Amino acid sequence: MRIILLVIVVLAVCAGIVVCLRQLRINQPPVIINSQGPTIEKLEKLSQLVTTRVQVADVLVGEGNGCRGSWLIKGDALLSVNLGQAKITDKQEDAKQATIILPEPQVLQPRVDHSRTRTWSVERVAWLPWSADQDALRDTVYAEAQKLVAYTAASAENISQAKLTAETVLKALYAEVGWTVTVKWDTATIDSQRVATSPV
Repeated sequence: MRIILLVIVVLAVCAGIVVCLRQLRINQPPVIINSQGPTIEKLEKLSQLVTTRVQVADVLVGEGNGCRGSWLIKGDALLSVNLGQAKITDKQEDAKQATIILPEPQVLQPRVDHSRTRTWSVERVAWLPWSADQDALRDTVYAEAQKLVAYTAASAENISQAKLTAETVLKALYAEVGWTVTVKWDTATIDSQRVATSPV
């Protein structure tokens, strides 16, 4: 009889402990997790934000090295924003608002697509056959074509599109964690960031 009574007491004590622990859990304040919002470290980890791929097509005519020729040039370039140079200002933790200042978009990897570029025509114009060098003329035209691709990619219209895309991406990224960001552009970086080439 004493054993049964002891078992009942032990069970009652255990039940009381369980009830107390549940009450303590219920009365605990909820866990609150806040995003730190935009930080330079987070933006630097993203590195280059590629916003636009620009396709370029043109016909170039070249003459030199004893030859004259024309080529249908096709190429492309990437427009990118260097997030490693971003600055964060007006950060308000309570309102979850911040301003991100970005450098101007820059042209990355301008290239001539050799698989899609076609030789339209090449003819020798030199009197002496050994003074004509078609390969040298072609190489010179391709080098100028790459400059043309970079120049075309850096047009005002393409830069504006790249800015719009970058703003949309960053605003959506931080909206996911409850932050509202305003994007501004550092116009002082225009000359140093954009590929400065002249049209052919």
